[in-house]
Amino acid sequence: MTAYGEFAEYYDLLMQDAPYERWMTFLEEAMARLDLKPRHIADLGCGTGKLTLELFQRGYTVTGVDLSEEMLMIAQSKLERPSPKLRFLCQDLRELVLPEPVELAVSFCDSLSYIVEEEDLRATFARVRQNLKPGGCFLFDVHSIYKLQEKLGNNVFYEDNEEVTYLWQSRYDDQRQQVEYDITFFALEDADEELYRRFHEFHVQRAYEVDVLRGLLNDCGFTTVEVYADFGWDVPTKTAERLFFVAR
Repeated sequence: MTAYGEFAEYYDLLMQDAPYERWMTFLEEAMARLDLKPRHIADLGCGTGKLTLELFQRGYTVTGVDLSEEMLMIAQSKLERPSPKLRFLCQDLRELVLPEPVELAVSFCDSLSYIVEEEDLRATFARVRQNLKPGGCFLFDVHSIYKLQEKLGNNVFYEDNEEVTYLWQSRYDDQRQQVEYDITFFALEDADEELYRRFHEFHVQRAYEVDVLRGLLNDCGFTTVEVYADFGWDVPTKTAERLFFVAR
């Protein structure tokens, strides 16, 4: 069972209520606050390309990177015609190599929470730093420990609609500060025969202490690291659910 394999076909349907507009607003506000005027943006962990395509439509040159070939196939299918200003790459972020250095790299939708080993996260930060132009900026968000403990861990989620139904069971490991998700899908194959295809995926996400993430970023050459909470510009509290990092 792999993450975002067969799930990719139904990802956009099940994520249609995700706060994409809030991520875009945060990004726009960050660029204004930091006086960033990027020409080329890297969208790391781009998935099915929702934010990647939005950035492209706003006139930026964008490179979307993801580990899932299935997710990238969905992203590529949304492009009406090829453009030299938009490309998708299937890469492991620990070995990231962009076609050219960029002024801005972003990774939203808690993509980096899927990196559950500290040394792998260090390797990712190092590769991002090496693929930024001098003075470049890295913006990303991750789940907080509070969210994994109190909201996502040891819980059951489900959704039932005409095309696909899923049952999402989670277990929280307090020692490792991570959540394991067992997800069972029932996808409609034949409406007349009421035939469904069943498949499973297994996902793991980890939360890190803010000081750990700050230290890793510093070690990789990011000298200025600011942390904010929940799509805004406030300092995180103990009950913040999503942490936003601005690293330069």
